[in-house]
Amino acid sequence: MLRKLPGTLTLIAVFTGLSATASHSRESQVRDFITRWNAAYTRLDAVGLAALETPDFELVDRFGHWIKSTGPEYNRQLWAKTFKEIYHLKPGPARHIESIRFLTPQLAVVQARANHPDGVILDDGTRIPPFWELNTYTLVKTAAGWRVTLLNIHNQMDAGTEGPGQRMPEVSQGTKD
Repeated sequence: MLRKLPGTLTLIAVFTGLSATASHSRESQVRDFITRWNAAYTRLDAVGLAALETPDFELVDRFGHWIKSTGPEYNRQLWAKTFKEIYHLKPGPARHIESIRFLTPQLAVVQARANHPDGVILDDGTRIPPFWELNTYTLVKTAAGWRVTLLNIHNQMDAGTEGPGQRMPEVSQGTKD
């Protein structure tokens, strides 16, 4: 029995090393994906963004609108319209990865932060004060590489700078009856 121990330990060490290498490779691929996403996003490249999405891409935008794609052309048109009508052809900030979590080797959740230090001025002149947003990307590994299947954007306001209707409701700690 003791003679088999060194062989068993060697196999465990090799398997652990291979697993760590695969995990590092997946993380590297996901980081590269977000770099490509940022490049397309900050270039206002609707075609490039659509190419990084699955055909059934879904977006929950910063206003809570749930947008379901009908395919790559829809995705391209969505970004083109967004860049023209909302961003007024001025790029938004790049996203910086906060965390990557692999649910399976082919499914990852990425939390990325974008900072808007000057705030945003809306078409009607309303000024949104400086804020940051947290983007949650759900990525799937496809034959073509990692693709985003769901993007959820969460605006984050600093306490006290929110405008009417933007405040987080108070939650009572209450007592048990």
